[in-house]
Amino acid sequence: MTEREELLAIAEAAAAEAGAALKAHRDEWSVVAAELGREVKIDADKRAEALILAALERAAPYPVISEEAGWVRAGGGRSGLVWAVDPLDGSVNYLRSYPHCAVSIALLENGAPVLGVIDCFALNERFCGDVDAGAWLNGSKITVSDIADPAGGILQTGVPARASMDSMAQFEQRLRTWRKVRMIGSAATALAYVAAGRAEAYRESGSMIWDVAAGCALVKAAGGAYHMGGDKLDEPLEVAASNGRTPLPD
Repeated sequence: MTEREELLAIAEAAAAEAGAALKAHRDEWSVVAAELGREVKIDADKRAEALILAALERAAPYPVISEEAGWVRAGGGRSGLVWAVDPLDGSVNYLRSYPHCAVSIALLENGAPVLGVIDCFALNERFCGDVDAGAWLNGSKITVSDIADPAGGILQTGVPARASMDSMAQFEQRLRTWRKVRMIGSAATALAYVAAGRAEAYRESGSMIWDVAAGCALVKAAGGAYHMGGDKLDEPLEVAASNGRTPLPD
């Protein structure tokens, strides 16, 4: 087994453990700890994060940037390698038993996602990918779709959290450009669906690296393309991804 394969297996095992716990303890972990605008923080976020951080610490203690804890071991590990962790992407969905929620773990190399695991535990679907080796869903190879015209494709997106007149105008234009637009409330899952050929593109403003890193790695591993615009790993990003045949959405 190569080093990359070992690291992907470590990420998959950590995601599987957290996903199984989230599924088993949904009732007791669905306690709202804080409400931040349209977002909520629930006990499940921190409980799943603790499981993942402990697993990564044991097996591959590189620096971690995680949604709840922020930077962990920022000065440790091998130079250039960073784990990006979203222990529960789609907290409101989880709280409401809406199945589009996921554990998301990525490995970044010099800021670029190279490995990704997205465990959609409620649907028993686990997506794994290595940008140099391919992408898989529950062990079976996946690839992006071959639809090239946005008018025949599906765009995954969301309403910008910090919506402005300009951003909403761009959002409206996307609605007019694509055959269908889907907003499922989980950036990680949305990107995994692009990788699996279930949608052609993804576009969102204000995403954080832990929201999208694993999904971007999956899209590239499955034959697609992505762009992440931002100055720092811990600041909001402009993110676009596609199957590589349709243009990256503006």
